[in-house]
Amino acid sequence: MTVLALIPARAGSKGVPGKNLRAVGGRSLVARAVETARASGVCDHVLVSTEDDAIAAEARRAGAEVPFLRPAHLAGDETAMPPVIEHAVTAFEAHLGHAVGTLVFLEATVPFRTPQQIAEAVARFDKGDVRSVVTVCPLERKPENILEKHPDGTVTRYVREPRNVFARRQDMDHICRVSSGAYVVGREDWMATRQLILEPVGFVDMESHQSINIDSELDLMLAELVAERYGI
Repeated sequence: MTVLALIPARAGSKGVPGKNLRAVGGRSLVARAVETARASGVCDHVLVSTEDDAIAAEARRAGAEVPFLRPAHLAGDETAMPPVIEHAVTAFEAHLGHAVGTLVFLEATVPFRTPQQIAEAVARFDKGDVRSVVTVCPLERKPENILEKHPDGTVTRYVREPRNVFARRQDMDHICRVSSGAYVVGREDWMATRQLILEPVGFVDMESHQSINIDSELDLMLAELVAERYGI
């Protein structure tokens, strides 16, 4: 069954201009994503979905397939991800001449995921007892301390009735969050639901530093420090 790794990488970004071509540790974000997917050894195809010629060229240099560009109407700031995924998968299947079986969705903005984590995620999915697999990392803050701001200048607890209230962070070892390193789901399940996370959900652990997601210039600065510190 064909495993397709899909990496969305549009040109526009308000928080970090030219984000997907920005370098971390001497390699662009899109190249890092492509190279990691290929090195995992479990992806039959690595497809980059972009509307930008420069990103497409960079992705091809890294070893990705970019047989078509994403339509401009699917590359705006307000464009939701489901139609982007649908276009990429169906257009690539038309290019291949057959359907894919498993979708591995990889955000280019997570530069420190490892090939082993992608391979573990696909292996976990292939066991057949879950409908999707996600990478997770430790939760940085207590869930009961998530607050919601209101126009009147007040805040209220977002989690109104937390299942547990934790006195110490060490007591939260079993609590995690989605790290966005990898999502694995069956092609048919995704087409039927347009969701990447379907219960029951399997997981693969990532460390906190591996889970940095580039949304701001500060994130990029932090990623550079991590790349230098760990040599990655």
